[in-house]
Amino acid sequence: MKKIILVCFLSLFIGCLGSEEEDLQVKLEYNHKEDVRQYRGGRRPVLVAKHEIDVRDFQEKYIYDKAVLDENLTGTVMVPVEVDLEVQYKNYSFEEPELYYESGVSEPFKVLFNSAPTRTVTIPVTVNPDYPVEEDTTDNETEIVEIVEETYILSWSDNFTRMVKPTQSQENTYKAFWNNASNYQWDNITIGNSDNTTTCDNSTIVNSIVDNFDNTSYNFKGLYCNGLYWTFGKCGWGNEISAFDRSRSDCACLKTTDVGFTIRPLIGNTNWGGVGRSCGSDSQTLKVILGR
Repeated sequence: MKKIILVCFLSLFIGCLGSEEEDLQVKLEYNHKEDVRQYRGGRRPVLVAKHEIDVRDFQEKYIYDKAVLDENLTGTVMVPVEVDLEVQYKNYSFEEPELYYESGVSEPFKVLFNSAPTRTVTIPVTVNPDYPVEEDTTDNETEIVEIVEETYILSWSDNFTRMVKPTQSQENTYKAFWNNASNYQWDNITIGNSDNTTTCDNSTIVNSIVDNFDNTSYNFKGLYCNGLYWTFGKCGWGNEISAFDRSRSDCACLKTTDVGFTIRPLIGNTNWGGVGRSCGSDSQTLKVILGR
């Protein structure tokens, strides 16, 4: 583990040229605040309580002065000029006030008579390998994140009466549904009535229907999807969507006993579709549901 400590030396008293020592103020820019808890492999945090620096002779390791930094991480030390110096840094925790937690030594530097009033020294800091770090006794908690897959549904339904032609309002509502649907891509389509529906989840088939709902020159017949054969094509003044137990052409008239789902409210007559019987069907509520 390695941190960087920045130490700024700010001159308080600039001595005359014959002076051998200067008073320097030291400000430590500690790269993690005292209230920031340091975690080591899931263990209990270490809170630093005290910061100390020693200014030493680089060669002889003689300590010229030392300081305990205040709450603003600032202190004052007396250092000689024209001498190779280094700064040794240590900090101590609340739990172990006599055993340092982190330490480091700067590269050598020299304070000159004509030095700038501010000097920055960088100290790489490492954790004391002999520092006892207690294991965190707090039970580990596993956060369970539930991923909810959002499904968007657009639906149309309308009530149709046996042997009654769809009204202009019904036709307009149906067209508006497909106009709205054409703004999106879809994963599945469901057709049928209130009691019985069937679904196709082939997005290629689904989006070809959506993209061509008002294109009466486009059609397909007998595309297999989810157990039935789907057909799309012109029937009357608009297109029909249907699904059968075998391949059939559009605009077919099925019997009540036939397996089929037919939606064609734009036909322009009373054969608007239905489940099973598709021409002259009993009254029912037809529906189309798109999902993505």
